[in-house]
Amino acid sequence: MSIHKEFNLNDLPEELKGDIVPEINPEKLFDEKEYATLIIGNDVGSKSDLKNADFISIIVNDKSTREEKDEALLILKTHRANNLLISAIAKTKNPIHKALVIAACWETGLDFSEHYLTFVELICSDHFNVSFEAYTVISEMEAEISEDILLKAENILTPYLDKNSNAKLALEYISNKLKTI
Repeated sequence: MSIHKEFNLNDLPEELKGDIVPEINPEKLFDEKEYATLIIGNDVGSKSDLKNADFISIIVNDKSTREEKDEALLILKTHRANNLLISAIAKTKNPIHKALVIAACWETGLDFSEHYLTFVELICSDHFNVSFEAYTVISEMEAEISEDILLKAENILTPYLDKNSNAKLALEYISNKLKTI
C-alpha cells in the first residue's frame, strides 16, 4: 500500500533547506515550455537503449541543430532502433514531440511494416502533425503489406473520414494498394 503525501517545504529539516531549495519552483518543473520530459524504453534498458534514447531526445529538442538531428537519425538507423522509437511514440504525451518521433520513423528509412496498424491508428489523431507524420510513415513504406492488414486499416480509418483529412488520404492510399493485390 502506497501513501501519497504532498511535499511541503516546511517539512524538511533546516539543514536540508539550504540556499537552493527555496529557489525551486515545482510549477516551473512541469511547465512544458520550460522543460520537455520524454520517457523512452523501460526501467531496465540496455546501454544501447540508453544511448539511443539520448538520440531520440535530440530529435525532439527544439534547440538541436538540423545537423545534430540528422546525425541522431543516422545513428538510430544504424542501431535499428525501431522498437525504441515505437516505445517512445507510445509513451510521449506531448503531441508536438510525438509528431517529431513519428517523423523520425520515416526519416530513418527503417522498416516499420510490422507496426503498420499502429501508424494507421495514429493517423486518426486529432492533432494534425501526429496524423500527418503517421500518414507519411505508411505512404513511405516499401514493404508489402498483406491484404488482411490493409482491410483492418480501412476499418480503423473509416469512422474518421469526416473529421480528419489525413484519414481520408490514407484510406484512398490503402484502397489503391488493395486494387494492386
